[in-house]
Amino acid sequence: MLESRHLNINNNHCLLLEELTSKQQLNIKSSIVDMNNRLNRVFPSFNSLSIEFSPRNRLIDIFPSHFSFYYLDHKNKESRKVYIHKLDEFIFQALPDLKTAVVVLDMSIKNQVATSIAYIHVHNNYVIKTLYYAINVTSTEAELFAIRCSINQATQMININCIIIITDLIYATKKIFDSLVHLYQIQSSTISRKLREFFRKDQHNFIEFWNCPSCDNWTLHHIVNKETKKFNLVPIFPCKSLWEFDRKNECNKILNNWKMMFQALNVEGRQFLELFDNNLQPIEPSYSKGGSWLKYFSHSNSLCTRASRAIINHAPIGEYHLRFFPQEEFKYSCGQYPIETR
Repeated sequence: MLESRHLNINNNHCLLLEELTSKQQLNIKSSIVDMNNRLNRVFPSFNSLSIEFSPRNRLIDIFPSHFSFYYLDHKNKESRKVYIHKLDEFIFQALPDLKTAVVVLDMSIKNQVATSIAYIHVHNNYVIKTLYYAINVTSTEAELFAIRCSINQATQMININCIIIITDLIYATKKIFDSLVHLYQIQSSTISRKLREFFRKDQHNFIEFWNCPSCDNWTLHHIVNKETKKFNLVPIFPCKSLWEFDRKNECNKILNNWKMMFQALNVEGRQFLELFDNNLQPIEPSYSKGGSWLKYFSHSNSLCTRASRAIINHAPIGEYHLRFFPQEEFKYSCGQYPIETR
């Protein structure tokens, strides 16, 4: 529906809210959308020339020793146990420290509503709990916003010189120090500005990011993870969606349609080489992180060409010539194998 404040003409529009009768208003069964809002999206707005990410002004240039990351090897079970044990010991020593703030956060998405919860632990202080909601956003956007608010709170505390962030989306924290133009620059530039102020207060101030997957059920993180899943909100009114959120949904639709066509219509054929991962599971197509397998060959055009030929079995080998040029003779020079195969 149209609102009168949006109209630039003298004649009233037929859909003007103020022109509806009381009977017509009673017949409205759902939420009303402003018709002037033709594009119901939030498009990315960032400054590619932001001083926060210019050379010699970046955090990695000025304070390279003031932040660190700790990753977990997801594939090796022994290394997972060693890592969790190391995390236990580290937090056991950090919690009694009056100058350390331990931030444990997690998020979940239900009904397109992202719920982010952060717990800030400081010795001899009450645990600070913060809860955030966002609609139609990606998990990375929600996680970065929770980190942003937590760092803002921790840096304002007195005598804090160490901040420890524990999250299961460790890749999202890397965006904070990414100087390239990306969709999360609004969040990362704000976090970068706060960390810059925090590091300049004292040369001994630093921040650490620890990876803690939800599946490991680590005590402090498991508490936050369970709480995020308790909330089951359903948005009543139509809400704007971030451009990244819409892009993700469209990409997922394209991938799902492609998988259905590839399998149902037998587009795969008999010559297509199915690729498997280290766990002997079929590698599915993906648009994130450079793709499933293309990123391993993208550094070389010739290598990518040879890999593509091998996957579709269209290569200058005997097997290929046998299919398309059966009249030609082809043999290995050594004479041991009559046909060269993939």
